[in-house]
Formats: sequence, structure tokens, C-alpha cells
Amino acid sequence: MNPDEYTLLMNAQNLFSKSNRLYVVELTDGMNRWFYLVPSEERIKFKNKDKYMVFLIKKDSALEEIFKKIAEGKLAKRSTFELVVTAIEVALGILTFLAGYLALENVIDLSQLSNIVTFVLFFIFALQSIKKGYKRRGWGD
Repeated sequence: MNPDEYTLLMNAQNLFSKSNRLYVVELTDGMNRWFYLVPSEERIKFKNKDKYMVFLIKKDSALEEIFKKIAEGKLAKRSTFELVVTAIEVALGILTFLAGYLALENVIDLSQLSNIVTFVLFFIFALQSIKKGYKRRGWGD
């Protein structure tokens, strides 16, 4: 209950060494905060989304930063950076579909299409690699 950043981090590192994923479940009553750390190799679905938040941690290298923000209560919403990167990825996906349509209409040839698709995939993978090693878990997922 109301743990400090160091306690959360030490427990998380211990559990994360045994699993590829670590779910951090935060419960609050407005005055106190409880944290449950759940290591899991498989995806977990949570119910009662109005009562708690869930964070999915996938990278060991981001643990310190994540738990500092969780302990300070700063991970209540997605960061602006993450929203911008996601918007860029969506725009690149739309560009790929547009290029496919133009190739279908014979406006561009297939070699140009393959170059565009290669560029878009490379750029999306690059954007994914610079994203933070955490993700707030959506309740509908």
C-alpha cells in the first residue's frame, strides 16, 4: 500500500527476471494506492475498468523510469510523444494503402510501390523501436 518507487522497482525487477511481461495493477480509493505486480507469459484481460489501471511492461531497460512515473502518479494518460508517434504510424499506413491504390490504377509502377512499402515498413519499425518500453493497457483489449 502506497509503496515508494524503490520498493516497486526492486519487486518488479525480481518478477521481470522470471517473465517476459509484467502487469502492474494500480488500485486506488482516492487516498491510498495499492499495487499488484503480475508476471505473465500470456496476455491477461482485466474487468471493472473504472476501479483500477493496468500497465504492461515489456522492456527491462525502462523499469526505473516507469516505476518513478507510476510512484509519482504521472502515468494516468498517454504522453504527447506517444500520441504523435501513433498518428505518424497511422499516416504511414494510409500512405501505403494510397500507394497500393495508385499502383492498381496504373498511376505508379510496381517497383515504385515496393520502394514505398519498404520505406513505410522500415519507418514504422524505427518508430516502434523509439517508443517507450511500456504501454498502458486498454480495458477493451
